[in-house]
Amino acid sequence: MAADASRFDPGWSDPATEAELLRDLSLDEPWRLIERFSTLVRESGSDDERTAAAYLCERLDAFGVHYEVLEPELFLSVPKAAHVLMHGTETLRIEAATPAFSLSTGSAGVRGPIVHASTGYATSTVTVFDAGDASDLPDVRGKIAVTEGFANPGKVLALRQAGAVGVLCVNPGEYVHEGICTPIWGAPDTRSAGLQPNIPVVAISRPDGERLMAALADGGVEVTLVTDLDEGWKRCPLVVAEIPGSDDGDEFVLLHGHIDSWFVGVGDNATGNATMLEIARVLQRHRWHMRRSVRIAWWPGHSTGRYAGSTWYADHFALELDERCVAHVNCDSPGCRDASAYEDVMWMAEADALARGAIRDATGQEATAARPFRAGDISFNNLGVSTFFMLSSEIPSKERERRGSYPVGGCGMNIEWHTPHDTLEVADQKTLAKDLRVYLLGVVRAANAPLVPLDYRRTIAELRAIVAGYAADAPDHGLDRVVSALDALAGALERVYLVEPVTPDGIQAFNALQRSIGRRLVSLNFSQAGKFRQDPALQVAPVPELAAARAIAQERDAHQRRVLATDLVRGRNRVLADLGACLREVQAYSASHGRS
Repeated sequence: MAADASRFDPGWSDPATEAELLRDLSLDEPWRLIERFSTLVRESGSDDERTAAAYLCERLDAFGVHYEVLEPELFLSVPKAAHVLMHGTETLRIEAATPAFSLSTGSAGVRGPIVHASTGYATSTVTVFDAGDASDLPDVRGKIAVTEGFANPGKVLALRQAGAVGVLCVNPGEYVHEGICTPIWGAPDTRSAGLQPNIPVVAISRPDGERLMAALADGGVEVTLVTDLDEGWKRCPLVVAEIPGSDDGDEFVLLHGHIDSWFVGVGDNATGNATMLEIARVLQRHRWHMRRSVRIAWWPGHSTGRYAGSTWYADHFALELDERCVAHVNCDSPGCRDASAYEDVMWMAEADALARGAIRDATGQEATAARPFRAGDISFNNLGVSTFFMLSSEIPSKERERRGSYPVGGCGMNIEWHTPHDTLEVADQKTLAKDLRVYLLGVVRAANAPLVPLDYRRTIAELRAIVAGYAADAPDHGLDRVVSALDALAGALERVYLVEPVTPDGIQAFNALQRSIGRRLVSLNFSQAGKFRQDPALQVAPVPELAAARAIAQERDAHQRRVLATDLVRGRNRVLADLGACLREVQAYSASHGRS
């Protein structure tokens, strides 16, 4: 494909090529995979996971797609069994689930008095993985804390730091949902190993939780938490396919999703695996249309390793991703029953026009956006790689309200998520066909636009609004300097975007500039740990280096105010240094391309 001269257009499309690719989409291969995977309990490290990986390889071979199977050694925690014993005039056994990386107690369990430590239930998709309101906890020292919601790492961390010897999470409905409670993202290193939970954690249904709370209201009650988990390092298959680009073959778009599951996991994530396989088939058949390469990865270790597969890949291919990956697209839980809306679809600010346009052109619907949170296989924030589509379609919020259902973290908001009930009935062919179109258009546009369609003016505008809010919270801490630096960068970048490259070398230079400043801006917006380190799996404020500004105005303790001020100075220094480096790059590009 020739590199055409092009004015920067974040809503770029190629209707003729896209129509040709869309016509080739079929449900035959995707549905065949879903039916096959609906018979496999794809627990990471298991024979069924290897069977699923072998199936992918067989089909990729049939399509003529080049692939490799990597064998990372991942640190996993696989729940085996759990129950709760409620002690009173008689001992009552309550069936439970224990999240991955809970402490395994052995048959004796951990016994203690219980206390209600309310953190509240999630109210939307974007708060499912939050810690909830843990700002006003009762004295939980030496006690087992009973709280609402899923056994998320932030919630568990807050309670164990407060001194709880165990955590009992009351799920929002009749189903008990599997999950993972460690805040360590991927394999532990020397900086994060100490964050692994050292207390037992269990989840029970809401009816059982209400019975437990009624007993607590009647007087003191003790419970025993009994958990059994298999923890250790296991080799797992990681399938990576690639459809090579014709012009800019060194650059690639990364499409990815997890192959492992809780139980047979049809909606989470057999439907995603099927979507990626069908996109591989179609792109291979039309590979001469592809400007950049498209790399497709099926991650193990998502469910029981806290995104262990994608994190391993981010670690071991970090330099390649940093130098060549233009964007990554997570594919989790598309094509689920009744998921007719695109509400709170996650994308970074720079991908707004790209993501909205793909959904609109694929479905005729308008989407609403949500800021990506720290979940899914979004394992590349530290490298500064932009992303869009962690999840896709979902049951409309008004319909969920009518049903009286509650938000979950996948399956198109079907509450079978992370339960044995996530079976073939959760998948829907009509929705899958629609979501296939969405993902195909998004990936193809990122791969084929001459100028990579990520608009970092929007990122800078988002950063400016965030920092201006922090500056108002902490007016005496020099954050106005950060606002001024963002304004200067915005002005310089605007001049770059208004002049179109006219040669292949000019287009290449523009994309290189975009990628370089994007690496810094994305990292500032979402990460604090450092370029080659992973932040914890905890929800943090935007521009985390400056988040201390929110707390400093309310802090009354003089020592703690100075601690926060020191943190703010150090964070401000990093932000100003990175923004200054971006500005110099933009100015140098403008000078060399006659755009000063």
